[in-house]
Amino acid sequence: MKTREVNPTVRGILTILTVICLATIISCKQSKTSSCIVDVSHPGVAVAPICRGQELEEFNHGIEGGLYAQMINNPSFEEVVDAWGAPYPDKYWDIVKQGSSAGSISGQTSANTGMLNSHQVHCIKLLVNSVASGSVGLKNDGFWGMKLENNTTYQVSFWAKKGSNFSGTLTAKLESSDGTSYASRTFTPTASWANYKCDLVPSGIKSVSENNRFVIYASSTGDIFFDVITVMPPTWKGRGCRIDVAQMMDSMHLAFLAYPGGFDAHWANYNYCRRWKESIGPLEERGGSTSYCWGYKNDLYFGTDEFFQLAEDLGAEPMYVFTAGIFSDDCCKLPIIYTPLDSMSVVINDCLDFLEYCNGAVSTRWGAVRAKNGHPAPYNLHYVQIGAENNHRANDSAAYAPRYRMIHDAIIKYYPDMKIAFNGHFYGEVSHPEGQSFWAVDDHFLSNDNSNRYNFYDSVNSDPGIRRFMIQEYCSSHKGMAANVDADFSDALSDGIFMLGCEKNSERMSWTGYGNFGSIVGHGDYGCNLLWFDAVSCYGNPGYYMHKTLFGDNHGTRILPFTSNARITYFSTSVDEAAGKNDILIKAVNKTDSSEAIVITLKGASSVNTDGHYTTITAANDADNSIANPVNIFPREGTFRTGNSFTYTFPARSMTVLRIRALKQK
Repeated sequence: MKTREVNPTVRGILTILTVICLATIISCKQSKTSSCIVDVSHPGVAVAPICRGQELEEFNHGIEGGLYAQMINNPSFEEVVDAWGAPYPDKYWDIVKQGSSAGSISGQTSANTGMLNSHQVHCIKLLVNSVASGSVGLKNDGFWGMKLENNTTYQVSFWAKKGSNFSGTLTAKLESSDGTSYASRTFTPTASWANYKCDLVPSGIKSVSENNRFVIYASSTGDIFFDVITVMPPTWKGRGCRIDVAQMMDSMHLAFLAYPGGFDAHWANYNYCRRWKESIGPLEERGGSTSYCWGYKNDLYFGTDEFFQLAEDLGAEPMYVFTAGIFSDDCCKLPIIYTPLDSMSVVINDCLDFLEYCNGAVSTRWGAVRAKNGHPAPYNLHYVQIGAENNHRANDSAAYAPRYRMIHDAIIKYYPDMKIAFNGHFYGEVSHPEGQSFWAVDDHFLSNDNSNRYNFYDSVNSDPGIRRFMIQEYCSSHKGMAANVDADFSDALSDGIFMLGCEKNSERMSWTGYGNFGSIVGHGDYGCNLLWFDAVSCYGNPGYYMHKTLFGDNHGTRILPFTSNARITYFSTSVDEAAGKNDILIKAVNKTDSSEAIVITLKGASSVNTDGHYTTITAANDADNSIANPVNIFPREGTFRTGNSFTYTFPARSMTVLRIRALKQK
């Protein structure tokens, strides 16, 4: 058969087209092959404690009614109405009376009666007019509920004195909200202030709930005065913290714990501030501080010693946040105040007194007070921060620099090894603070989506004056930060990407912590929160399990270099050499709705164990946890086949840790 001769020009064109098509096919195939090459043979710097720090600040009732286990709301009758600090001494207290019995309660000051001591501004008077149908009582329902359990010891304490017209007894009771008594103890009050204590052990409770109350009943008519009433359940390690909340904190493996932080560290005079000297010693000697922004009183029952004891129990390095003498917040209507530079000695001396309380020998003035309060050994505080968010508003920035320098220089004079943090500009607008000396610069990232900051710290350190960053508050929330709003799983994925970026830049990082610690469900001031709780139980939000899975439970010791051309998956890699291990950790977050298969190569590894271990969390973008379903979002674990080179498919909307046991190349 005769064949047609192809024109040489046409043949050339066809050849070129064929080559182009083949090259395109090959290129497409190659572009679809995602890879991550981990250099096991060249471990780098130590892994920074990413997601292993946490700031504690009193708002959202995160401490009072949350972390701190004391169950009475407004225990010393110093509660306020609003951010202006107007007194509301009987807030959360009410009368219990039966039938035709009658009585009333009213707040009292030194103008009405002799107070318990100079620290207490208010007490409460129970006026009993009639006991015709039975006793009249003063009752408290706790922090929107009170959990009681059978065969559990509750330590009750209250101060009381009777008026000249009272001749009866007082009976302290733990009971249901409808008056069913579970435990009680009777006392005979005197005409002078006295402290009454007892242990109450409930019985007869049919089911655990929040529908309970504490009541002190009076058996006769007349006046009775009360102050500093507390009910303490069993606590974590017997230190005063709520067991379930503290256990969840402990599971985070915290390396740093900062306090008080945030707005608690904003003040320029003693009218609106956290007074640390009112947070030590017996509870009846703690006058508390007005939380000017959030509109409720900080009783300071969780105070200085409680903070340091918690840090010690958690194995975390404490960091204390001092005021910079600046009162400036856009959340309240109070005036902006800057301590005059020629009056900064008040602020500086208070800081130095605090450091002497923490680190001074028992022979010093404040070291002796610490010993008297039960801790003779110094707390050995090594880290402090001067100011909180005082460098991200135009006026604050100009006021902050000279005040920071004055406090810094005074501290270094007496404590030359103290590590001091400087407030950076908000959202990473960081530049070298001219003429300032500091250990780290504190960044805050509370935004709709932090995932676009994965590479932020790759280049932000171009200023040689800043060698280390600390992110005391970060959080993504596409729903915003309104009260009682919480982050969902998509936000946890965004934060996970950002935190992987921080970890791979460990040489530039000190520690990071979630924006808000905790909140009572339905009674928050500002979201989002790592932990949520009611009177009975608590749960972690999706960010909590991101913290725990990617970093708390899988904290490497040294960073491993890696290169990746993954399209939708973000990485951080490290080696875990703790306790004799030599595990390669590959941490990954895929935020998209598609999975991605990635060829992972362990460069420089030998004797790779073929059985790897994975931990993965995956969920719908809008998924979250709740009191009703606390582990709706929860990690799952399993094994997979590994080797020097293997393919792993990272699921859609997932955060994953691959743990691979291997030997380094000789």
